Amino acid sequence: FDFSLDWQGKLAGADTDTVLTWFQRRAKNQFALWTPMLPNAHSTYFPMDEAKIHGIELTHNMKWKRTTLNLAATWQKPEYSDESSIEDAGMSMKSTISYTPEWVLNARLDYLWPGDKLNTFIEYNYLDRQFIGNSTSDDRDQYWMSSLSTFDLGAKYKFNKDWTLSAGVNDLFDKGKDVYDIWYLPDNTTRFNTPAYPLPGRSYYMTLEYKF
Repeated sequence: FDFSLDWQGKLAGADTDTVLTWFQRRAKNQFALWTPMLPNAHSTYFPMDEAKIHGIELTHNMKWKRTTLNLAATWQKPEYSDESSIEDAGMSMKSTISYTPEWVLNARLDYLWPGDKLNTFIEYNYLDRQFIGNSTSDDRDQYWMSSLSTFDLGAKYKFNKDWTLSAGVNDLFDKGKDVYDIWYLPDNTTRFNTPAYPLPGRSYYMTLEYKF
């Protein structure tokens, strides 16, 4: 379920919409990506029994005549609530769901240029560190993927009501390639490794759209 409070009105001369949402989810057969700690082992999706996720999301949107500001923040707590399959996977303790960040933040600023044909935007994204798994049954022995902050730029030009050209760049400063895995060891030391699934880093796109 989710429960939301929505406020709409004027703020700083802008049409404003602010929504605060509490969400909660329970799954009896939550699938998870699991990689055995063995040489050349294959990652596998399999059900990890009961999982519980709850969190809060805040969105705040402001629209002036030509400028639009969108802000969003999500906090969530995901964990397996039944330990039976966790034990089958070689982990004897309650575990955070893998590849699920605790915090996700987003901010986007759009500007519609005079003439109402060209729209440009800049966007900031933050992805919190993500739990990957445990190599032993010791709760102090954990793998985490480091956090990631990126900036995106883009533009959209409407030639007429039928043709639109969009172009942009994601991860402008190429931060995706700097993401690494952190291995926290029981002796309170850490090791750093290359991620099993490297992120793409800076990427470009262009789309020509025709409506008929």
